[in-house]
Amino acid sequence: MLSAHRRIFSVPYETQFIVLSAAEIQKFVSEFDENTISAGKYRWVEKSPVHIYNIDSLLTYFGDARIILMLRDGRDVAVSFRDRTGDIDAGVRRWIDNNRAGEPFWRHQAVLVVRYEELIAAPGATLQSICTFLGESFDPAMLRHHESDFRFLGHVAHAQQFRGQIHAMTEKPRSASGSNHRLYRSWQAKQPLFDGRGRWKGALSAKERSLLKDLAGPTLIRYGYASDLEW
Repeated sequence: MLSAHRRIFSVPYETQFIVLSAAEIQKFVSEFDENTISAGKYRWVEKSPVHIYNIDSLLTYFGDARIILMLRDGRDVAVSFRDRTGDIDAGVRRWIDNNRAGEPFWRHQAVLVVRYEELIAAPGATLQSICTFLGESFDPAMLRHHESDFRFLGHVAHAQQFRGQIHAMTEKPRSASGSNHRLYRSWQAKQPLFDGRGRWKGALSAKERSLLKDLAGPTLIRYGYASDLEW
């Protein structure tokens, strides 16, 4: 959605660049800058999930950086991870670990926490708040992101491998799992905003519910996604 903003260029793959050497970081940043200028835009945005463990490094390397942390109901995240990998235990543990890593920065002036559920309920207002945080004017084109030419190519290491398939893709991939996951993510990123809230309600077995309560119950309550464990 940010890639559709008239001033913002979106890096089309996850680079994990901040964990690399200083020389490699600079190489990526130079590439981002060049691509941003070539696109006629003024700033860039990059998304790598692993960067949630490197917020300090990002803020040190980029003194004027702005970081957006996306938060979503861990039960929905766990179901999505299960459907992709077959392992709901790993999904909920990853959700807990990732968010605990980001939580100390929630009140940092350079960090904005955006809940997926708020984006779905009020996309215009949520994007407006993001633009205000970034110091940009709201661009209605963000609400029509699926009409843009942007294609998400997955991880940088696989970008060339999947580029042709992704740009030729017109139909939803048959599966979201395995190597097909990158194609699925690109297809998904080009769809109109869809409501995936509360998906867990009809998708969890009794055993899986018990597991999530044991592992994530306190965190779900602390984040406001549950008031107790009676769900």
